Amino acid sequence: MLDKYITDLKQAAEIVKEYREVTLAHHNDADGLTSAAVIMEALTREGIKVKNIPLERVRPEIVERLVTKFKGLLLFADLGAGAAPIISKINAEYGGGGNEIIIIDHHHAGNVQDPRVHVLSTEIYGISGDKEISAAGAAYLFAKCLNKKNNDLAYLSVIGAVGDSHHRFGKLVGVNRRILIEAVENGQVEIVSEGGKERYVLKIFDGVDSERFAKSLTILGAVGYLMNGPDIGIRTALKGPNAEYYQTLKNLASLKAKAFNRVTEMLKSQGLNKGKYIQWFHVHDMFAPMGVKVIGEFCMEIRNKEFVNPYLYLAGFQNMPKEIPKLGKFSWEIVKVSFRLPSKLEEKVLKGEMPGYNYVVPCAATKVGGDVDACHGYACATTFSRGLEEEFIKLFDNCVEEYLMNKGKKQLKRS
Repeated sequence: MLDKYITDLKQAAEIVKEYREVTLAHHNDADGLTSAAVIMEALTREGIKVKNIPLERVRPEIVERLVTKFKGLLLFADLGAGAAPIISKINAEYGGGGNEIIIIDHHHAGNVQDPRVHVLSTEIYGISGDKEISAAGAAYLFAKCLNKKNNDLAYLSVIGAVGDSHHRFGKLVGVNRRILIEAVENGQVEIVSEGGKERYVLKIFDGVDSERFAKSLTILGAVGYLMNGPDIGIRTALKGPNAEYYQTLKNLASLKAKAFNRVTEMLKSQGLNKGKYIQWFHVHDMFAPMGVKVIGEFCMEIRNKEFVNPYLYLAGFQNMPKEIPKLGKFSWEIVKVSFRLPSKLEEKVLKGEMPGYNYVVPCAATKVGGDVDACHGYACATTFSRGLEEEFIKLFDNCVEEYLMNKGKKQLKRS
């Protein structure tokens, strides 16, 4: 299905070439920033002006402002596939249906029948966004469809894949690996084997470890979301580390460490709330002024700690700031909840014994008016109105229960 995906990317590239200005909405983690870096550099080389908007979530209010404020061509990278139906609906209602929208993603996609909305998520083509290709990888394939000379951007795909933990089982596989080999052949990346696993060194940046660099981009994009961090991250991904990068990273890493330590100590002493299948906590505004992407990063950091039950789903809530960089202020009262899997439970999800987040979260979120976008089996997030947290937790448990009951019925039928 890769050939079909590339064919459709080529068609999208031809659409893009019809425009002289493009608005790019992208995620703010390492994969999102490298996706943006790939697309921005590729479009700039074609003489196309790009305005980028880093986003943490695709909310209806955000889409409405995007389609009314930025007319013409809107690109989405590393988000938008799951929200494609609402994007299409809002574009028709508030954008007059005149905006052309292209979504380059690797998450599970919603179904749309809209000639103006082109959903190019790898999942539609049978290419797993959980392990076979990152959003930066999809962006890189798109960039090569624009111009083959963009193969010098391969290293950005490697950083994006590592940033999304696609190497978590020892090495990059699938399309990720094909692009990795291109980066190696370009002299940009070196594969280092250590203890049966691979590590990827960025020769293009004087031997920086790709995992360490990817984590630094996520700090810039997430911790520094409201402090110009995403743009610094994109510039660094393209040009390499400099004084601005190191100083900003130092300040943000300190801010993050203090906040994470404070909340970790609180959870150690107070424990987590527990449902039948899920454990959860709420930081409210304790992570301010950092963006809400950090609640997912925190869940990832604590998922295997001694105070976390290794067999329960893990969720963290954080109040969402009312300001979106480059889009302005919103009047909402919203909470974000992020999910990660403790390693023991992840094994069960991989075996199909327990449902992944890409099933459970949409099942529960839609019942409380939550958005559904950018979900993997091992990590996911949603946002909805404050005050519905406990109702959502009950719905989450019900959805897991429903999945297990249906799974049991299917097994009985087979026997």
